Amino acid sequence: MARAVDRSWTPPPAAARRGVFTRAEALAAGLTEDQVRHRMESGAWRRVCGDGLALARTPPHPWLDAHAAAVTWADATLALTSAALLHGMPVPDDGRVHVVVTGPRARRGRLTPHRHRLGAVDRQVLEGVPVTARARTVVDCLGWLARSDALRLLAWAGTRRVVDADDLDFWVHAHPGRRGNAQRAWCADRLRRGALSEAEERLHALLRGARVTGWVANASLLEGLGVPAVVDVWFEDVRLVVEVDGRVAHGADRFQGDRTRQNLLVGAGCTVLRYTWHDLTRRPTEVTAQIVHTRHLLRQVA
Repeated sequence: MARAVDRSWTPPPAAARRGVFTRAEALAAGLTEDQVRHRMESGAWRRVCGDGLALARTPPHPWLDAHAAAVTWADATLALTSAALLHGMPVPDDGRVHVVVTGPRARRGRLTPHRHRLGAVDRQVLEGVPVTARARTVVDCLGWLARSDALRLLAWAGTRRVVDADDLDFWVHAHPGRRGNAQRAWCADRLRRGALSEAEERLHALLRGARVTGWVANASLLEGLGVPAVVDVWFEDVRLVVEVDGRVAHGADRFQGDRTRQNLLVGAGCTVLRYTWHDLTRRPTEVTAQIVHTRHLLRQVA
C-alpha cells in the first residue's frame, strides 16, 4: 500500500546523510511516482544537486552537496572548493559542487565533474563521503582560486602547517603544465619568505627596512616553549612576539583563538605586541620604533 502523505517524511537512508535521499529510495520505501512528483511540484522536497533530494526546509549546506554528489555518482570524490568548505577552509562558495570522477561525465546542473589523478594519500573519507585530503585540497585550490582568495587560503594553510614551500614546489615539478602552477609557485615563494599574508609581508618589509635583525617569521613555539602556537614574528633572545591582524589572516572567526593563544604566550613569559593593518600602513615608523624600543627594554631586564 502506498504511504500516506506526510510532508516531513524522508526515506530511512536520509538519516545517515544529513537528510539527503534519492527518488529511487523514496519509491523503494513505499511512495508512488505520483506521491514523489507531488512532493517535488508542491515544494515539499527540493533537489540539492544531481540525484540528491532533501526536504525544502533543510537549509543549504556544503555537506548536503557532498552527500548529494555521493548518491549521484558512486565514484565521486569531493574536490576543489567543495572539499575545502568541508575541511573548514576560508574559500568562497562558487555555487558549484566540484567532484573528481574516474570516467567521462557530463555536468548535471551544479554538479561539476573533473578528471584528475588522485593517489591513495590524496583521499580521505568524511561522513562516508570520499573527499580530497587537506593537503591535496589546498594544493588544488591554490592553483584554482583568484589571487586574493588564494592568499587568504595560503595564510590559513601556512599557519596550520598543512603544506610548505617544498610541498608546492614538488607538486609543480611533478605535474608540469597543470593549470595554476604559476600561482602555486608564487605561493611557494611567499611561504619560503615567511610571508603568509599581505600584512605579514608588510611587517617584514618594515623590519628589514629599519635593519632590525634577530627575528624569525612564522615561528613554531611548541618545541621551545611548549606553547602550541605559530607566531608571525619571533625574537627568541627576549621572548618577544609580534603579531599582525591582517585583512585576510585574522578575521572575526579567529578572534577567540587569537586571544586564547596570546594568554598562553604571556603565561610562558612572552611579551606580545599586536598591530593592525591600519598601524602598518598609516604609522609604520611608530611600529618599528616601538618594536625596537620594546626589545631594548627587554634586553635590559633579562
